[in-house]
This record gives sequence, C-alpha cells and structure tokens, in this order.
Amino acid sequence: MKALAFAVTLSLTLAIAVVAQDSKPSPKSNGASRQPAEAAANIDVAAIQKKIDDYTAAIKTDPNNDKFYGARGQNYQRLGKLDLAVEDLNHAVSLNPSRQAYFIVRGDVFEKQERYREALNDYSQALVCGPPTFDLLLRKGKVAGLLQDYRTTIVAVKGALAIKQDDVGALVMLGGAEQQVGMFNDSVQHLSRAIELNPSNRDALRFRAASYLKLGKRELAEQDANRVRQLGHGS
Repeated sequence: MKALAFAVTLSLTLAIAVVAQDSKPSPKSNGASRQPAEAAANIDVAAIQKKIDDYTAAIKTDPNNDKFYGARGQNYQRLGKLDLAVEDLNHAVSLNPSRQAYFIVRGDVFEKQERYREALNDYSQALVCGPPTFDLLLRKGKVAGLLQDYRTTIVAVKGALAIKQDDVGALVMLGGAEQQVGMFNDSVQHLSRAIELNPSNRDALRFRAASYLKLGKRELAEQDANRVRQLGHGS
C-alpha cells in the first residue's frame, strides 16, 4: 500500500507539468476543446483501466486517502471520462484542500468541459495552495480570456512572463488582452517584442495591426497585414 501511495504522489506531481501543454491560444480563441475520444486515441486504455481498478481496490481499503481519489480521477481524465474525473477530484479536494495538484488537474478537466469559470476558480486556488508556475499562470490567463476577463488575463500573464521572460506565446496573449481593454500602446510594445523573437508569428502581426489601427497608424497596420498575407495560412 505504501508503494502505491508513493506512485500516486509521483503521478500527480507529473500531472502538473502535462496538463498545461495546450495553454497558449490567443485571447480570441473560440474555446473549442478536444473531444474525449480524440484525447484518448493514442493511449493504452487497458493499462489505464488497470490503474483505475487498482485505485478502486485501494480506496476500499483506505477510503480516506485523498491521493487514491486524486490518482483515479487523473486516470479517468486520461480516458476522457470527465464527469467521473470531477467526482473523484471533488472527493480528493474535500479530503485535502491544500494539495495544489488536485486543483490543477480538476481545472484542466473543467476546461475540457468548457466550464471556464470553474476552471479559473481552480487555477486561482492552485496558486493559493502552491508556488506559482509559468504554465499555471498561463492557464489562468487563458481561461480568463475565454471569459472575456482580460484584466485578469493581463495580471496572470505578466506573472508568467516574470518567470519565463520573452516567451512568444505569453507575449502574444498579453498583447491581445491589452488590446481588448484599450491599452493599445502596451499592446504594440509586447506584440512587437513577440515579433522580434518570431517574425513569422501571424497572431502577433494580426493583433499588432489591429492595435496600430486603433492608434491611427494605418500605414504600419497595413504593413503588418501585408506580412500576414505573405506568410499565407500555414502554421
């Protein structure tokens, strides 16, 4: 049982790193999430189900062990069984409300369910529970943007950039959010830095063109628009 508990702790620690892999869409994202079947397409379903069965047996033996619920919930998430994942993570949180990993993983599940307000609350609580990380702050900024809470996005992404300076995706998200609240000069500044780092970043060019237009700088806006057209529609 001790070995299983150690494996659970390690698994949940690693989960913090992997849940943020899709954390850099623009603030104008339409909020589409991966479907559970698509997310589970390339995983070993039998192996994950075996882990779920093992944790279910462990819970019967030790029903107050939050780590078992947390780990089973994480594995339900990997199978795309999101309602079951939330149920287990709710139980884990009720048993141990100070463990950061539960809020991060549950927030990721809420994102997949397009429950963005709940995801934002969980990422905010995760920051209360544990140290801020670049990925977690970017997660918070993204879902705040999906809720059109752009000022929260700005604060969160600035925090992320304090940890990882000159990240292009974060700079684009920040510049896009600043544009949404009328901070056009700040938007141009951050988007220009993103373009310096990656001159082919279409989102940065599009957002900067829009900010230039708002500032009355039509010639500069047209230059950015022309550059986007030259780049075409590739990734």
